[in-house]
Amino acid sequence: MASRFIAPHLAEASYNGVEPLETIAKEIGLPVEQLIKLNANENVYGLPEAVQQAVANAEHHVYPDPAQVQLRAAVAKLLEVQPENICCGAGSDDILDIVIRMNQPKAMVTSIPTFGMYKFLGSVANVPVVNVKRKDDFTLDMDAIIAAIRDNEEDALIVMDEAYAEFCDSTSMSLFGTYPNLLVARTFSKWAGLAGLRLGYCVADAELIKVMMAIKQPYNVNTAADAAGLAALEHRDTILKTVAILRAEKDRLYTELTKVDWLRPVPSDANFVLVEVQRLPAQTLYQGGDLSNYVRISAGKPEQMDAVLAAIKAIEKEYHLYAPIISM
Repeated sequence: MASRFIAPHLAEASYNGVEPLETIAKEIGLPVEQLIKLNANENVYGLPEAVQQAVANAEHHVYPDPAQVQLRAAVAKLLEVQPENICCGAGSDDILDIVIRMNQPKAMVTSIPTFGMYKFLGSVANVPVVNVKRKDDFTLDMDAIIAAIRDNEEDALIVMDEAYAEFCDSTSMSLFGTYPNLLVARTFSKWAGLAGLRLGYCVADAELIKVMMAIKQPYNVNTAADAAGLAALEHRDTILKTVAILRAEKDRLYTELTKVDWLRPVPSDANFVLVEVQRLPAQTLYQGGDLSNYVRISAGKPEQMDAVLAAIKAIEKEYHLYAPIISM
């Protein structure tokens, strides 16, 4: 049996990514052109022409710079830190994987429901994952988190995943430099539209970054992602205009959903709205668990949001999901 060559802790390790639109279209029997993909928190505006040209003009026949010199310098300039405080990777997923391999923690403490990659990376690294449930309003239960850290590994590395930093007005970067055990991870997937190219980075104490740069895959940032990242930072102001539109559309979506009697949207600082579906069968949801009666709707272009709201109205009509009339 070939299975004897597989480490026991990997028996159930898996992560289900977002299905391509073509696959979904085939499953439901509709043309791709009739579908709007708003389930992956992507920037639907895509790449500006200047970024696309930078990718096309890069020298893809040569290996990328393993030291990430230009990219680290550009990110450091943006965040007003030193290049020695920056490590880049193939998305923030890669960064988190490097962090776990560097730290080899006794346990990982996360707040659920959350990004599934944390559990996946913990299972692959054979690190126990301690799940602390969020409060009913999805805010963090800080007392429970602190208690879990003290119970498992009090001298802990604190990793702040700021994948949606550009979509909100809060960041932990003001704490950087004060706490050497703070690591801030970010991605180009959400704001810059580089989800398909896989590019992320982290900011941390130079001693941590030195080891991360030493143990990462030498060419973990490919030439296309490197060129796109540099161009995205150069044209950041242009891209942030689309971010502003997405933020406004997310807020509009939230406001409109609060008016729908059978939906309960959750306030969001990301580029999506989490919505509890009430009085309606949940056959269309992707997976069960703590969020089995919730759907996540990413912010899109104004016309896409209009289509989503129109579809919700159509569902409301089909299932007669109107506010009940109470007589006295």
